Amino acid sequence: NTQLRRSTPTLELSATSAMAEADIKLTAVTKDGTALGKLIPAGSLSKEEGVQGIAGNWQIPGVTEPIELTISGMSVVSVQKPFGNQPLMGEVEESERLFGMHVTMGGFPMKAWMTQDGGKKVLAFSNGGRWSKQ
Repeated sequence: NTQLRRSTPTLELSATSAMAEADIKLTAVTKDGTALGKLIPAGSLSKEEGVQGIAGNWQIPGVTEPIELTISGMSVVSVQKPFGNQPLMGEVEESERLFGMHVTMGGFPMKAWMTQDGGKKVLAFSNGGRWSKQ
C-alpha cells in the first residue's frame, strides 16, 4: 500500500503538467506550415493592393462591431482584442506576388489572402472565415 500511495501524486502531477501544456497559445506569428503560394487562389489581390487595402474596418459575419486592422511595415494587428483577449496578428508574406498573410488569431495559426466580391474587399482565412471590408 505504501508504494501505491507514493505513485499516486506522481500520476496526478503528470496529468496536471499535460493539461498545462495543452493550454499554451501562440502569442506571435509563425510562418511555417503550407506555403502561402499554394493556398492563395488565382484572381486574388496583388501584394500591393492587399497592403494598401488591409487597414480599416472589417465586418466578421455574426459579429455586431467591426474589427479595425492596422498595418506598420508588413505587420498587421487588430486594434480590438476579441480573440481570447488577444489581437489578430499578421505578417505579410513578402516573397509572394499575390497578397498573403501569416496570421495568429485567438492563439491559433492560419493563413489569409484578399479577394474581391462585388467590388468589396474580402479577407479570406485558411480556416474558412471570410471578413468583408467596410
